[in-house]
Amino acid sequence: MLKQLPTVERLREAVLAAAVERKLTAGDRMPSEGKLAEQFGVSRNTVREAMIQLESEGIVARCHGVGTILRRTPGSHLRSGSIPEVIKSQGQTPGVEQISMAQDIVDADISARFRMAKDEKLVRLERVLTADKRPVAFIVDYLPQDRVRGWDIDWSTFDGNLIRVLSDHTGSQRFLQNASMSAVVADDSIAEKLKCEIGTALVKTSSDMFSEKVELLAVTHLLIVPDTIPIEFAGTIYALSGS
Repeated sequence: MLKQLPTVERLREAVLAAAVERKLTAGDRMPSEGKLAEQFGVSRNTVREAMIQLESEGIVARCHGVGTILRRTPGSHLRSGSIPEVIKSQGQTPGVEQISMAQDIVDADISARFRMAKDEKLVRLERVLTADKRPVAFIVDYLPQDRVRGWDIDWSTFDGNLIRVLSDHTGSQRFLQNASMSAVVADDSIAEKLKCEIGTALVKTSSDMFSEKVELLAVTHLLIVPDTIPIEFAGTIYALSGS
């Protein structure tokens, strides 16, 4: 699948894979641009573009006079998937409940993200995700109505993995996510969905999901019960196979 990506994308994947293979950790120095160009048989300009991309994702830091330093272990970026994938990786059985979909006139903030008029409608997709039948997350996704209308999906059989749906219908295998995180408490509606007490502390993220072509595909509001599933919100998310 990587061979179908542009050269810069292929190099980015190869550099991350090499860092994992060499067991590099945060603070370690990456090979120089010249060495990477020689190792992978590409131009130094291609290496520079790939490193700029990695720097924008917060994986490396390019320091004048020092070189390129690994800021975070890239293994999680190579393995990350959707929340159902993460639940499965923890040895639990993912599930989805209370799926609902409706057309919704959204607030000005979300409209602005999609660059649409305030009175235009988006598709609002809600669901509760479970781990071993225990509710762990409530998700609301906003998707462009025109895009979703063309998808041939039986939402009654939806497994909760929106990443795979986006991959199947856009052709992208890698998605960029900009997310902000905060702490909130469950109101009566959310407490009922997550089967928790009113006032329970929850982790909330609001994120924009972009395709490889930097096209906004979805705006997501996510509420997670703390200490139930480990999630890394910033960086790159990959569409993993369903096996």
